[in-house]
Amino acid sequence: MRNKKRGLVALVYTLFVLFISTGSVQSSQLYINELLEANPPPQVLKEGPVVRVIQPGVQKSTPDEEHIEGEVEVESEPKPLRKVALTFDDGPDAHYTSRILDILKTEDVLATFFVLGEYVERYPELVKRIFSEGHLIANHSRTHGDLALLTNEEIIALELDPTSQLIENLTGYYPMMMRPPYGSLRPDSVNFLKETGWRIVRWSLDTFDWDSRRNQPEQIINRIKAQHHNGAVVLMHCNGPATTTVLPDVIRTFQELGYEFVTVMQL
Repeated sequence: MRNKKRGLVALVYTLFVLFISTGSVQSSQLYINELLEANPPPQVLKEGPVVRVIQPGVQKSTPDEEHIEGEVEVESEPKPLRKVALTFDDGPDAHYTSRILDILKTEDVLATFFVLGEYVERYPELVKRIFSEGHLIANHSRTHGDLALLTNEEIIALELDPTSQLIENLTGYYPMMMRPPYGSLRPDSVNFLKETGWRIVRWSLDTFDWDSRRNQPEQIINRIKAQHHNGAVVLMHCNGPATTTVLPDVIRTFQELGYEFVTVMQL
């Protein structure tokens, strides 16, 4: 028991150091997710109203059996579907975001897009399409910089507010939900943003579609089968072929496991 406690303390300390480190943020994301994958903590690393608890993977449910009494068939009540939110970072992208939207439309699936302000300016028609097709648009900063290196006031003034204003100009909607690039945000910034009304959303299941060392379709699908849970926030990206290649199979896999797709706001 003492060894388990010491291991948990070491894990928490390691995660804390990675989050506040001013070193390579890309490496931090990689190591954070490796640690989460090997040692899932009791609570997903997200702050704000959207918080989910990691649950053990659930085996695929079988259709309800029909119960026969005499000659009358009585069907059991249908089981409610579990929910999962697909999220796409770093868009809109001129090529891959359009393809992602095409797939989501074909499959009749809603998702959440965490967009970058500099790309919102570059591809306004894609932002309008995301919004018009019913997806949730959220804020991923303006430049994809490490927000841990900015003051709290700079985070809003330089990264979040300009991005949400651009989105509002195109859609009439000013998002107050954000995801920090690389998941990097100081604890004091977490408190500051929550106090000023921002909802902070990280993720609970990383597909690693961003990592060329482990983003083959079978690797992504196996990861989903091993780590799926009700209320999962699934991390994917708008800027690479791995995502568009595997997305139809990702959708099919979650559906076969008994999930319906919702936006993060609907979890």
